[in-house]
Amino acid sequence: MAATFTTPASAQDAGWNGRYVWEENVGRHGGNTPTDSIVAFITYTLGVGPGNGPTGCTLNGQGFQTNKRIRCTVTPQGKSIVIKFHGYGADNMFDSGYRRGQALFTLTRTPRGLVTALQALTASADATPRTGKLFYKAL
Repeated sequence: MAATFTTPASAQDAGWNGRYVWEENVGRHGGNTPTDSIVAFITYTLGVGPGNGPTGCTLNGQGFQTNKRIRCTVTPQGKSIVIKFHGYGADNMFDSGYRRGQALFTLTRTPRGLVTALQALTASADATPRTGKLFYKAL
């Protein structure tokens, strides 16, 4: 059986290098009324390519009750890339139970933009879709 991990060069060849961001709205928290509460977010940042650790892929999640540091791998598949779990970063706070090689999510280029399909990485808010325009490429 062939290995499912790719080198960072494979992602580079497919033109996926860069930084991608997803800002998940996890709802209002605190206060006795909506005007007293705050809207909380979790910001996920995916880095692909050189400078993103030994695997060429990092995923950080930071925000409301979240501090994820994940080392990942990138597997190109046509117009998509599959982001797979490789290990936790040094300052990761919670073990999410991911297994090495497990698909976290897929990014696909479409005529209407970048589409994310969540897999092992799950949304924190029930209102967040499992598939849709979640991540965008940051400049």
